[in-house]
Amino acid sequence: MSYGYKNILLPLLPEADGRTSPSPATKLVIEMARRFSGFVSVDFLLPQSAWVPYSLLTDMPRQLLTAEAKRLEEGAQANLDRAATAIADAGVAVDKHLIALDFLALLGRAAIRAQLQDVIVMDVGSAGLRDEREIVEAYLFRTGRPLIRVPEGVEPTVPRRVLVAWDGSLPSMRAVREALPILQAAEGVEIVTVKGEKDVSDIAPGERLSAYLGHHGVTTRQTRLTAPHRDVAETLRNHAFEASSDMIVMGAYAHSRLQQAVLGGVTSALLDRCPIPLLLAH
Repeated sequence: MSYGYKNILLPLLPEADGRTSPSPATKLVIEMARRFSGFVSVDFLLPQSAWVPYSLLTDMPRQLLTAEAKRLEEGAQANLDRAATAIADAGVAVDKHLIALDFLALLGRAAIRAQLQDVIVMDVGSAGLRDEREIVEAYLFRTGRPLIRVPEGVEPTVPRRVLVAWDGSLPSMRAVREALPILQAAEGVEIVTVKGEKDVSDIAPGERLSAYLGHHGVTTRQTRLTAPHRDVAETLRNHAFEASSDMIVMGAYAHSRLQQAVLGGVTSALLDRCPIPLLLAH
């Protein structure tokens, strides 16, 4: 049996709209921690300005910046406390951290803190940050940990029906391995291979993956699809809807492994628009 997720990280970001109740990711983290007897760490990531405006005539720019920074920090602390309180009230052990640094330092600190976690769970589309994607990429490519993205409007439960997007690549293999606790807890697991963006004729067959998962107590079924217009992401989205899937598990791909990761087409498309939680690993 798998070890489960004993250490769960919930990163929170500044939001464009105020929130008065726990976010979808917070609710999912609570359910996962209950299911796997896990401990939750909540990190609020608050980017700080890397420069201070200066004027020879007045201190007004500095005063305005200081006042705005204080307002943002107070709001961040309130959101952090709200999430941690909701988790603690659910009977789950939790700690909390406010990380307020300039953006590049923030990325580094966030990635380091995530490296000794079992899984990272984040909300989708609610951040009021222009650079949210860079934070997502830092978690994906600089931590070695799986990332679950949770959209608005989903049922906050450990998934019962899971779709595994399989292409035999190393990232997809890692995603399956990192998702084992969820796959073992699921009622149904579907291995889906999509022909479209790449040639899948030479990949490790789904039968081998099915056998591997079977040794871990996971029963699977297999599906092969062809993507119209080579749109693999849309094919996976449509099939997940038709199959009433609760989560998609897939490898995260990068066309470039330079200093700033450039996400592959399918990964990027699903990060931008996926109606159900998405577990990614690289």
